[in-house]
Amino acid sequence: MCFIRDKWLAEEPVNVPMPPKVLAWNARYDNPAGTPYIILEYAHGGDDVAAALDDIRALETSSLHLPFVQHGAIYFADDVPDSDELRNRPLFPTGDHHASVLDKSFLELSKKYRIGPTTSREWWRGAYGRVDADRGPWPDMKSMIESATRLQLRALDTVIDLSSPSLKSQPSDGPLLRRLLETCIRVAPFIIPTDPAFTQPVLAHPDLSLTNLITSPEGPANIRSVIDWQGTTVSPFVIQCALPQAVVYSGGLIPLDQLLVSWPDNFDEMTPAEQTIISYHHRLASRHKLYVYETRIKNKPRFYTWRLPHFEALTNMVTYITRCIADGPGDLHGCLVDLQSAWDTEISEAPCPLNFTEEEIQSVAAERAGIREYGRHVENLYMEIHCRDDGSVDPGHYEAAKALMERRREEWDEVAMKGPFPFYEGAHSYHLT
Repeated sequence: MCFIRDKWLAEEPVNVPMPPKVLAWNARYDNPAGTPYIILEYAHGGDDVAAALDDIRALETSSLHLPFVQHGAIYFADDVPDSDELRNRPLFPTGDHHASVLDKSFLELSKKYRIGPTTSREWWRGAYGRVDADRGPWPDMKSMIESATRLQLRALDTVIDLSSPSLKSQPSDGPLLRRLLETCIRVAPFIIPTDPAFTQPVLAHPDLSLTNLITSPEGPANIRSVIDWQGTTVSPFVIQCALPQAVVYSGGLIPLDQLLVSWPDNFDEMTPAEQTIISYHHRLASRHKLYVYETRIKNKPRFYTWRLPHFEALTNMVTYITRCIADGPGDLHGCLVDLQSAWDTEISEAPCPLNFTEEEIQSVAAERAGIREYGRHVENLYMEIHCRDDGSVDPGHYEAAKALMERRREEWDEVAMKGPFPFYEGAHSYHLT
């Protein structure tokens, strides 16, 4: 956050939402508070961010255009762990090619900051912190993928109990997890784009979701501040340039494969309750399409990256690798199946190192379809109860939401909904695994 503020304060005029000022911080447990902490200035704002697309785009463009020299996380120069060699590495690339990007103000940043090991929680959470692994900084995307894979393999060998109820993976998934992870190491050299612009190390906020955007309390919903920067990394452009969660539409009720966002043909025959749901989804889909369209016009490098035939695999692979034990092998399995399907025609002239059978491919497709359908049912439940994805609701709405949730629990059909009712004691949580 300090780097972001220093960078944007050096730009005149400041035309992007600022992170709150860091008033105090401590990364250790042996401080008087007994836990790591960050204390920020208060960012006063409102709730509506629907009209703030320009601010989101300005924020992303400002960070994504700045190249770094390696992949990892930003540290104060004196705090980079491990070695003097890391402290002596430059922050930004040098040479005439980057002269137009790096002005004199950034030379001051290069004296104050360095790139060190990743601070992403996926590499350190729980028992993973005890695993001996290469956590960066990495010189390229291939090294990052291979290091993530070896972290998971070593965790399986040393600290992970697949019988734990907090994991979606089951003991029977062990052989499949190992096969998928070993496959990632084999395919990594072939799937990295040859154009270095696609894999240039760049900075991006790790979670541009609605809950992390503070908007003006009155008037137009301009973004005044952006919070939750912990875990921010410098990573390949193709990973960092995915659509921000604040604008992504994944509800599935409105198609996104058409030029214009359309209404269902039978909208007029729907009940008022059904029309309310469809109208909500139509608004989210329209926001998604508008952001994509304007990015196509205003940010050509990002749009060209989205058009890579295996963009989805590239942008998600490291996350799928680091989450495959906690969240189950499904996402990583599907990612590799997609690579095999596109290999010969779109990815590489080299022989495909993937050998999934047709039966396995069909099984993965059916599982993914079920997961998507379950996700749509859960999202509709959240909207009906007016709760966030962690189950929290506004205090004044708690009793009504709880009563409605219990009625929907009694009506929930696990077979028809493709999964269990999402709110129950001991349910899987991304934040706890």
